[in-house]
Amino acid sequence: MSDAVDRLGTEEVARRLGVKRETVYAYVSRGLLERHPTSGPHDSRFDPEEVERLAARARRPDRSSALEVVIETELTLLDPAGRLSYRGRDATLLARFRSFEEVVALLWDGAPPTPWRLDDERAAAVEAVGAAVGPGAPDAERIAAVVATLAARDPARDDRDPESVRRAGAAVFAALAPARGRPSARSVERGRPKVRPADQRTTAEEAGFAERLWAALADDGARPRPDQVAALNAALILLADHELAASTFAARVAASAWAGPYRVILAGLGPLGGALHGGAGPAIESLIDEVAAGADPGAALDARLAAGPVPGFGHRVYRDRDPRADHLLARLTPDRGGRSSAIGLRRSTALAGGLQTTTALGAAAALLDAAARREVPAPNVDFALAALVRAHGLRRGASATIFTVARIAGIVAHALEEYEHRLRFRPRASYVGPVPPAAP
Repeated sequence: MSDAVDRLGTEEVARRLGVKRETVYAYVSRGLLERHPTSGPHDSRFDPEEVERLAARARRPDRSSALEVVIETELTLLDPAGRLSYRGRDATLLARFRSFEEVVALLWDGAPPTPWRLDDERAAAVEAVGAAVGPGAPDAERIAAVVATLAARDPARDDRDPESVRRAGAAVFAALAPARGRPSARSVERGRPKVRPADQRTTAEEAGFAERLWAALADDGARPRPDQVAALNAALILLADHELAASTFAARVAASAWAGPYRVILAGLGPLGGALHGGAGPAIESLIDEVAAGADPGAALDARLAAGPVPGFGHRVYRDRDPRADHLLARLTPDRGGRSSAIGLRRSTALAGGLQTTTALGAAAALLDAAARREVPAPNVDFALAALVRAHGLRRGASATIFTVARIAGIVAHALEEYEHRLRFRPRASYVGPVPPAAP
């Protein structure tokens, strides 16, 4: 315990924590901070070591030891002020007015072969590997197995010309969301839609990628509403690339060694799904479910704050708000007709009005409200994606799957750009281990 002369007053505690005086007293009332016994009725005193421990838990992870790698790219501009653009096009506008397929063509600087559909042989191989890994396999492992299977069946697996790379990327998307006819609500029987054989369908009847992926992620087999397809399409677009994130950097390293496109995708999949990159969604889904089941949102947040930064809030690049989160959360605000409204969330409390916390959407709103009152950083895209998944009843864990599938678009785009170079990533290590004995 620190000496009395070192104890901090309320103003100094507020300064060190970066909060208001009122928030300091809120921390005291919630048991996150303790007033020292020597405090008087009008003179609160705090132990500086306890204040520092709370500050360390609440602050975002710093980047003091991060390795900064800078490369030139024409793909994605990530503005810390809160904007994201692909090849000079605002990503939120693309999410509002374009399809995922169109944005993939933009990122890949050329449209891949259409429709995204596998031939019968490779479709059968993918189905077989799905049966082999079993229904309980995590989607991250299932996706990697599918990519490896496609590579094994592709004679052009090592070709690096742009058309071959685009063709490989399109094959991966086709395998992850198989092309099906558009089933009607009447055709659903025992949770599985009946569809016509492939030879009886036309290209015009093919569902778009977002609708096909929805069918793969939904448990009930029902055809999604247009607003649900639009929301998933927007999520795919907004997650398609995010500059030099861990997954795209890993993919760049593989591409710089001239690995084939499937191997580049596998390299990029490695970091995806980790708790710090793409894998936070399931934990946020559980938090939303907990509040939807009746838990107090503030208490649920406090429990997680006590252990460190809460997944789903704050971002390491955006200084204030994550534009992807704002866009997706806005789509979750229903209008009077039950459709998604484009007007919804612009600040983290806007979603809360008039909603019941017994629903997934209401639970997400209540959590945003509780986070705002605690001055937790603004929600990021992981929170928005988890809220979308739970509000629309997609299967648990689907948020991480959507993130991974979407990011394959960016991984392929980075491969196309990096293939123009030759093994330019060769960092050196600074050895700090024991010194070897001198040579005799």
